Amino acid sequence: MISRMPSPKTQPARGMRDFLPADVRKREFVIGVIKSVYERYGFEPLETPAVENIETLIGKYGEEGNQLIFKILKRGEHEKTGEADLALRYDLTVPLARVVAQYQAELPKFFKRYQIQPVWRADRPARGRFREFYQCDVDVLGSRSMVVEAEICAAAGEALRKLGFEDFTIRLNHRQLLNGILEEVNIHPDRHGEALVAIDKLQKIGTEGVKQELLKAGATQARRRAVLSAQLTDRQLREHPYQSIGIVFGLGILIGVLASSLMRSGHEEEYEEIEE
Repeated sequence: MISRMPSPKTQPARGMRDFLPADVRKREFVIGVIKSVYERYGFEPLETPAVENIETLIGKYGEEGNQLIFKILKRGEHEKTGEADLALRYDLTVPLARVVAQYQAELPKFFKRYQIQPVWRADRPARGRFREFYQCDVDVLGSRSMVVEAEICAAAGEALRKLGFEDFTIRLNHRQLLNGILEEVNIHPDRHGEALVAIDKLQKIGTEGVKQELLKAGATQARRRAVLSAQLTDRQLREHPYQSIGIVFGLGILIGVLASSLMRSGHEEEYEEIEE
């Protein structure tokens, strides 16, 4: 058999990947394990289209998020306008909000849902960052009970253990806690969105980068120090492993508890987005 170098014409688009049979089987096994755990906890499966109306997504993720939405231009006679009316799914939380609004009469008032589907980001591809990837969300609607939150964490932990992970931490935060910190350091409510986006990028751009972003959001040097002092150090995180100000998913939608899993290898994955 003659081995040939890959041709640019046969490679997938940048930031996209092909999955050969062995990889597909592994992914299906992982998803199967997660599904079995979540269904045992009473979560119902939900799927939404890959394509959403553009107005459903725009404005839900902040200015930077809007730029990362894969927009689909109008077709036919409207193609020359260069305007978009559709977009690829950016996450699983906003589609959930749309589904709940559309099917209020059909869905139970207490609704436990999980969703495992690919999402797309018009991001610049880099090592370990892709334009298409899977998200796994669990959400509970219709209850503010802390028992619900504990159950979600228990389900996430069990799913990870079933997959062979033992050394992990589930980190939590709360949108109202974040807002309270920003109010305490006198950042105007109109600028909270900008400040939260900056905090959310702490792992990506580092402390100095966040300081510059907070400056743009109107925070003075003292206020920037106060906000960042709420971010736990690695040592503090080991002592108080369930608290982390740096988790700020779903800025335009979520008002309750947020959680993510942290693997001790140092790679943090967006594993859960939890809506209260």
